[in-house]
Amino acid sequence: MSLKVIIRSPNHLGDCLMALPMINETREAYPGASVTLLVPEPLAGLFENNPAIDKLLTIPSRQVHGLIAVMKIKDIIAPHNFDVGYILPPSFGAAAGFKLAGVPERIGYVADGRRLLLSRPLPLPAPINSAHRSELYFNLLRRGAGVQLEYVRPKLFLNDEDSCKGQEILASFGIEPGERYAAIAFRAVAESRRWGKQNYIELIKEIIAQYHMKVVLTGSADDQREGQDIASAAGTKKVVNLAGRISLREAAAILSGAVFFAGNDSGGAHLAAVVGIPIVVLSGADDPSATSPLSSSKRLIYLEHLDCISCVKNVCPLKGEDHMRCMKEISVPMVLQSINDLVGV
Repeated sequence: MSLKVIIRSPNHLGDCLMALPMINETREAYPGASVTLLVPEPLAGLFENNPAIDKLLTIPSRQVHGLIAVMKIKDIIAPHNFDVGYILPPSFGAAAGFKLAGVPERIGYVADGRRLLLSRPLPLPAPINSAHRSELYFNLLRRGAGVQLEYVRPKLFLNDEDSCKGQEILASFGIEPGERYAAIAFRAVAESRRWGKQNYIELIKEIIAQYHMKVVLTGSADDQREGQDIASAAGTKKVVNLAGRISLREAAAILSGAVFFAGNDSGGAHLAAVVGIPIVVLSGADDPSATSPLSSSKRLIYLEHLDCISCVKNVCPLKGEDHMRCMKEISVPMVLQSINDLVGV
């Protein structure tokens, strides 16, 4: 009987994409093993048609966090009698669920007081954030399996059906095959990483005027209203708001056809990087050395002269003129220059 390996994915879009190198190489680390991925239901589409995964198990959205998550994870995985479990989220609850489910080998980083819940508790590298999170996940596999694997960048497996669906969605909004368009993710979850609606309105107007292309807005259902405000304020039908209207796989397919992407360090930026298009990323409170999207065609706008840069706080703690300087001091011309330097459109 082959070894049965289960991986508990991260809980957020960007982290799931950064975990792809580790997930995609797990079978290489365990030849002949079956590989199952346990993932929050809204993110499961990212891993469909992935040849590295034999089975997907999903956690309902309302049962991802807290005590209810511990019991749900136990109930989901206990019947499968897994041999090895990799627990990528650093939470106590994720490890507790694997422990209660009876997974004998439980591998994860030491965090959140969960050392005793892991059979292989591995220390995080020092100093904190000294390695990119994608490599951190990958090194968990290297260390857990005791094998030397070559790191490969994140890869998402899209197929012809995904591409056709993306083209159909674009056509329904007036963007025909062959038309050039840019992709914009205009809102980050963390307040401290937001560039602001008015900035994006001005940027979009300039993209349309200077580069003569349409603009597609991407984002979650929570972003839909703001996306509509931006599209309306742009004053042209050349802006299409797809925020909250398409699945993750559809978003990936649509992004893959864009001339370039621009936006804050967010899940959307990571998705654009994974499908291989040029990206311009506005970075401020985040730490790009640890979480910036991995791309060979990227321009990072990052005001490194600021003392408060990369504070990694979700809400800016500063007041007055210092509040959100890392975003406020990024100008529309700066972003346009980065776009031009990157793709020369």
